[in-house]
Amino acid sequence: MATAKDLAAIEKLIANPLNRLTVGEKTIAGIIGDGPSHYSKSPALWNAAFSELAMDAIYLPFDVDAAHVGELLDTLRASERFMGVNVTVPHKVRVLDFLDQIDAGAARIGAVNTIVKNGAGKLVGYNTDGEGFIESLRVASPGQHEGFMNSLDGVDVLLLGAGGSARAVAFHVSDRMGAGKLIIANRTVEHAEALAEEIRKLGRQALAIDEAGMANWAAKVGLIINSTTKGQGGVRQLADGLATVLEPYSALAPAHPPSLAADRGDNFEQRWSEDARADIAANNRSSETLAKSIPQDTRFYDLIYHPVETVFLRHGRLSGHKTMNGKSMIVCQAVIAFCKRICQKQLAELGKDNAETFRQITEIMYRAW
Repeated sequence: MATAKDLAAIEKLIANPLNRLTVGEKTIAGIIGDGPSHYSKSPALWNAAFSELAMDAIYLPFDVDAAHVGELLDTLRASERFMGVNVTVPHKVRVLDFLDQIDAGAARIGAVNTIVKNGAGKLVGYNTDGEGFIESLRVASPGQHEGFMNSLDGVDVLLLGAGGSARAVAFHVSDRMGAGKLIIANRTVEHAEALAEEIRKLGRQALAIDEAGMANWAAKVGLIINSTTKGQGGVRQLADGLATVLEPYSALAPAHPPSLAADRGDNFEQRWSEDARADIAANNRSSETLAKSIPQDTRFYDLIYHPVETVFLRHGRLSGHKTMNGKSMIVCQAVIAFCKRICQKQLAELGKDNAETFRQITEIMYRAW
């Protein structure tokens, strides 16, 4: 069982409190990150599924810093009732050092977002981000009659960004493009080229460009995916006490957001907005102009889900394009992690390891959002 001793050991390593009465003797799953208790949708999604399936389990947020990730995983491994965890920023790479096994797909991506404790008590790392992205293209969201994009075969794709999320998407997209070409645009073109070279080694077509080259390619592709943080809500903390804001920007155009000291007593966002006004205006003008020049059958997909509609998506929608934010990807990767990874053994014991349960969990998690 998840004993009081287990919970006490976990609480010493995380920044957020756990309600021991709520946890009780339930089986434990959760999410590891630098502050998921403040923003993550995952606890609501997973706990809704546990409740409707009458599973004696609970999904908890674990706010842990990088220095304590390994110790937390060791503590969870030692708990008899621990099933597994999801991993979010900034620990998706950090956790690799503390796992007993890494799935081939996660190793290829170089990051883990799901950890499962197997029957031998070993921690195995997986990555469901790319699978979730592909599933979100195919599955019709609530209120929709068809999926966002049923096939990528022969489609040229412009991927904005070359970071961890981009890697997960790039490998899964390239596996399904057939003769299509993947164009990777990034502010640091060397990072885009490194990812493109990995894709080419798989026998796929891939090209790296810098941000200035986006305008030349955007009108030639069938799908544009933003995997960068441009457009993401909230104040972003940087190194050396600096911070910036990215929400006013579109990923479809270059941007140079200012970084300001965030520890002063005056209004940070007001100071930042004054410094950023000209850059935001230039970015938005370029993005809006480019969006209007792109054929309307090109789809706009943003991995960001907060805000619900980024500037990138707004410019796409107002120019007549079909758009989608990252909500469906988050739900789909959560369903995959629930049904095919962390809870697969428990579902099999209940006789619910089947396609109907997968569909049911998908509906539950969309409702819980």
